[in-house]
Amino acid sequence: MQLAILAAVLAALAAAESGGGPVEGLGWRLLAIAAVTLVAPLAAFLGGQRLALDVAALDRSERSIARLQSIVVGLWMSAVLIVLFIAQWPRIVRGNWQLAGWPLLDELAILTPVIAPLLLVWAGLYRLDRAAQVAAFRARELEPPPAQLGRYLWLHVRHHLGLVLLPALAVVGAFELLGMFNLTRARPDAAWWFALPLLATMLLLMPLAVRRVWRTTPLPAGPLRDELEAICRRERCLVREILVWHTDGYMANAAVVGLSRWLRYVLLTDALLARLKTAEIVAVLRHELAHLQRWHLPLRLALLALPLAWWLAINQVWPHLDAALHYAMVAAGWPAPLVTAVMLPVCMLAYAVIVVGWYSRLLEHEADLAACLADDGQFDSLRAADFGRALVLLIGRSRESRLGQWLHPSLPDRLRFLRGAMESASRCAFERRLVWIKLSIAAGYLAALAVALLG
Repeated sequence: MQLAILAAVLAALAAAESGGGPVEGLGWRLLAIAAVTLVAPLAAFLGGQRLALDVAALDRSERSIARLQSIVVGLWMSAVLIVLFIAQWPRIVRGNWQLAGWPLLDELAILTPVIAPLLLVWAGLYRLDRAAQVAAFRARELEPPPAQLGRYLWLHVRHHLGLVLLPALAVVGAFELLGMFNLTRARPDAAWWFALPLLATMLLLMPLAVRRVWRTTPLPAGPLRDELEAICRRERCLVREILVWHTDGYMANAAVVGLSRWLRYVLLTDALLARLKTAEIVAVLRHELAHLQRWHLPLRLALLALPLAWWLAINQVWPHLDAALHYAMVAAGWPAPLVTAVMLPVCMLAYAVIVVGWYSRLLEHEADLAACLADDGQFDSLRAADFGRALVLLIGRSRESRLGQWLHPSLPDRLRFLRGAMESASRCAFERRLVWIKLSIAAGYLAALAVALLG
């Protein structure tokens, strides 16, 4: 879901900058927008109602639930494309309604038919998720929390939209503010001098945003907290706080955010703490700390930004290349707004999904392996058993599609990797592969720098 939301938001913001004046046939366009935005919510409601009746047989329903979610996301994405590029909603907002001169108001209006249907989709799936929540609580002989649709929707808004919309709107707002003072129009390349510090600041402060946007509280004092803090000290990976991420039992997950030890948090969801034993929680923590120790986030960002480094280097040598490519595509029959609004976001998204996703799955395997190693670096079968049980309990009932898990390997792949990692030769080959990839990323940046300086 996160990947689909990110793609839709990028497409909407890119379409907003594609230009064009007022459109004709405003009535039928608005009617079409209203109709297509209701298709995915209707499918979610009907499918969710039907599957909720069979949620007691959850193991038999998993495939049907995953299929329903894939269908709903596909319908929603199709509606987004129709709204943006066939009904020409951005041109209606900016051309017909003349909202282009209002900072952020036009972007919010353009995003409304993209984001609003998600609320209806989640409302349509509420009964299904509620039935699964009740079944999970009763399986642990606990009283489920009361049904609260508003609380459920607010949870999804904070989890799925908060960390996508807020940074995007902050960047757009900053550039519009600079545009009001003609700081970027007179010299477009100067935008990078504003964008890069802004993005770096947002990345540094992201842990604070996560703690505020998601509903979190410190892990209560007790034996579990003492053991987790002792592991952080032993691994020399200190964190500012260990947080309970409250999801009302809907999500079983863990995460670690923050590059600096003064702004670094470990998050454990309430469902994870309820399902796992202490040894299994410890194994999950070792996995999360491995992401920090091995600099996985900077490595992912470095690979993601590598094409940008090459594009800037090539533009330094051939400053008119982007304009030449643009004119060539227009001459080949591609409409200019389509080139601006679609081609670049699609290429960026494809690179993120295929290349960065592939590398991220390898880094997940590396963190899995780290969770199974003893202090002397040897494979520990007991730690591997604890971590394997944790994976099965957390992922075994996951209803995310494979596309939704583009940054993580599937459960069978992870367990298969750990079985193979028991052999020393297999571990060494995997570690050599990761080293070569890191060297290749560094070589890519050095080559781009050489092209920029010597070209």
